[in-house]
Amino acid sequence: MGFKPLVSYCRPVENGVWATAVENEFGPYTPCATDSIVTGISHVVLLGACIYRIWVSKKDIKVERFKLRSNIYNYWLGLLALCSAVEPLFRLIMGISAFNVDGETGLAPYEVCFFLHTFSSTCSFVPTYTCGDDTREIF
Repeated sequence: MGFKPLVSYCRPVENGVWATAVENEFGPYTPCATDSIVTGISHVVLLGACIYRIWVSKKDIKVERFKLRSNIYNYWLGLLALCSAVEPLFRLIMGISAFNVDGETGLAPYEVCFFLHTFSSTCSFVPTYTCGDDTREIF
């Protein structure tokens, strides 16, 4: 069907829904391409931006951290970020796939990588919302 490592990574179904119903150049590789290329790159950029923000705010005391009217709002946003981080971890543990329309069992390797990227990038939100008391009110 194609390049052997790509086939083992993406696990396309030859005459499945993605090969017949979707008319694009990726064909049966469509879910693998969208998860790996589009969302994978955006999660890596998001993770880098959050880690840079945490690093700059911890390194330089003169950097002002932002907060809302009270710390309750910051902790509420931190809780929402934690819930967003737990969701891909739950789907990984339970083996729930969003792209499994062909009735396959188990997760493809690209989905495992996607869940781990999503978990790590959304976990990086939590410290950005809940760090420090030397903050400046913005709203």
